Amino acid sequence: MIFVNKVRELHCGRTDEELVIDIEMAIDYCIEHNILREFLISRRNEVTKNMKLDYTFDRQLELEREDAREEGREEGREEGREEGREEGRQEGQQLVNQLITLLLSDGRTEDLKKSASDKEYQLRLLKEYGLV
Repeated sequence: MIFVNKVRELHCGRTDEELVIDIEMAIDYCIEHNILREFLISRRNEVTKNMKLDYTFDRQLELEREDAREEGREEGREEGREEGREEGRQEGQQLVNQLITLLLSDGRTEDLKKSASDKEYQLRLLKEYGLV
């Protein structure tokens, strides 16, 4: 665990191209501090290759997880936008329904007919009745 932590410490914030150098430095550190000394001396190349593969694999998994999280966030944002549009449509429909009710109760059928085909006129009437 000391060896793995040393690799992580040395490699933190560095590029993937520097990984082998950092592994080698961690091996040197452990040998100097008598941590797995004989094992690291006799199997240095094997440890370097395996550590590089493990670290690269772990990094790839991390990147894939981040991509999946970002996809999920984007899907959530899109769903939120769709829900917002739907809520906006519903609110707009409620306003138009209120306008229709008010125009009918005031006997303004001609205004109602005109507002059905003229959105600007409809907006003017919505403002007139204080609905927007």
